[in-house]
Amino acid sequence: MNSLQEVANELTSKLVEIRLSIHHEQNKDKVFILLEGETDIKLFRKIFSYNYTDTTSLKGKDKLNEALSILRNEGYLQVIGIRDADFEHLEENMPIEHLFLTDYHDMEIEMIESDALQAVIDEFSTTECYPILCQNLKNSIYDMALYLGYIRWYSEKENGLFNFKRVPFNSCIDYNSCQISFDKEKLVELLLEQLENRELNLEIAIDTLKNISTDRLQICNGHDLTLLISNYFSRRNINQNKIEEALRLSYHFRYFKNTNLFQDLKLWGESNGYKFFDENLD
Repeated sequence: MNSLQEVANELTSKLVEIRLSIHHEQNKDKVFILLEGETDIKLFRKIFSYNYTDTTSLKGKDKLNEALSILRNEGYLQVIGIRDADFEHLEENMPIEHLFLTDYHDMEIEMIESDALQAVIDEFSTTECYPILCQNLKNSIYDMALYLGYIRWYSEKENGLFNFKRVPFNSCIDYNSCQISFDKEKLVELLLEQLENRELNLEIAIDTLKNISTDRLQICNGHDLTLLISNYFSRRNINQNKIEEALRLSYHFRYFKNTNLFQDLKLWGESNGYKFFDENLD
């Protein structure tokens, strides 16, 4: 069985599962929320009320989009989707109906912009590095991730020019005395190895995108940021998964209430007769 058949069968099975769940008596008044991945469920199930919502993941935005379109066309009006905006706000693309996007590039950015990042520093930093990280960590990781974010954006505009899963990003990162450095030249070298045309000038491409936007909250990829953060704590065996887990645990509903996504969901719920949140949640 080829990969396309496997993807189609996986989507079909997930749709059957969702339909069965919608028709279950105990779910008749719930809104069904389609998400991109399992970690999204871990985050949103602490934000949304189980009494009012049912969350499921589709393992990727393309399958999420397809599943949402199919279910809505079948008349399941209690189904919506939530996913990372990625570069959609910069491209000014209109999402499909009843699909809601994060305010920033992704939910990891949302968490880093909240006090959850300080909680991570409080938890994992050594006494020696604590003052430095409190003062400099956020700006440092954004400065490094922005360059990579522009390359990701360019790659997407070029129909997935680079396969970032093949890039060993940790080989581009060095730690020294409470600081890390990111080797941009090595990153470019690793990326160009994937191309037949290794003379591609990425600096020109990046400069062109800089003329469109310099908004780091839309350009940076949150997973790049969490990888960089984990390197600050790698001497204590704190990896990227641990950082992202700590951010989720430290991200409270009161932070989410300040997002446009919260307001959009609240308005949709009020307009369609559904609830998302417990009244006493804060």
